[in-house]
Amino acid sequence: MIPKDTIYPPPPMATPSLPNIYQILGFQEIPDRIKSYPEEWQIVNLIRQGFSIVSIAKVAEYCDISEAEIARLLATSERTISRRKKDNRTLELSESDRLYRLARIFARTLEIFQDIYKAREWLKQSNRALAGATPLELLDTDMGAQKVDNLLNRIEYGFYS
Repeated sequence: MIPKDTIYPPPPMATPSLPNIYQILGFQEIPDRIKSYPEEWQIVNLIRQGFSIVSIAKVAEYCDISEAEIARLLATSERTISRRKKDNRTLELSESDRLYRLARIFARTLEIFQDIYKAREWLKQSNRALAGATPLELLDTDMGAQKVDNLLNRIEYGFYS
């Protein structure tokens, strides 16, 4: 099992039903300009350089959520996303960081549930352990994401009731 804080480059033939974080973000491969960095720093540099606007569509597709929901989670507007698409501009650092957080939690959820439909359903269902909120609702803040990640750890190790 991959430790939760370790990011690995995509394997040559990743299983389509369980995509890795790079695939969820829409990367076919790690850009050459990033490959020179040590493995554990590659994602940091990708975030700093700003994800492509395509990453928003890919994450929304994997998570099966609307552009309005993605905009809320990124603390931006649908109009801003539309302008970025039109101008083919990259996301800002804060938006890329928030999108990475969503993709990371979704990848972790897939790892636990081993099924894309179950992972999507779990993210959208109200949860007692999260004070009745859905995991997806909490991903707009770092602390909320930590709560969701902690709950996923409890589920993985059988402590969730």
